[in-house]
Amino acid sequence: MYQWIKGNVYKLVVTMTDSSITLNNSAANYFSDVRWCLIGIDSDDYKLAIKPVSKADVDLKLYSMEDLHKVSLGNGYARISNKSLMNNIAEVIKQPLLNTKFNASWDDKDNMLIVDLMAN
Repeated sequence: MYQWIKGNVYKLVVTMTDSSITLNNSAANYFSDVRWCLIGIDSDDYKLAIKPVSKADVDLKLYSMEDLHKVSLGNGYARISNKSLMNNIAEVIKQPLLNTKFNASWDDKDNMLIVDLMAN
């Protein structure tokens, strides 16, 4: 009898390097119509939140531009590049980010991607 192996097509995966955060296609779908995001870190629970910010919110100046991070969309992925941000994340998790993959989940209530920095 065959034992079916689960696929990972719909799994939300975030890859971090020393200079960027890359969202796989499934995670990037939540950012398909935005070019900016907010990023927050919970140092106690080792979680990273990435919240998409709409163009309307940017135009209304609901957030300071210095708090926003640029989201670059590619074919099947999204990327946030910021070396300083990546240094902060590496300090929190106390390990270098060398193409490190993390699992993520979408929080419908707060409309943000939650990255589990301990599950890699």
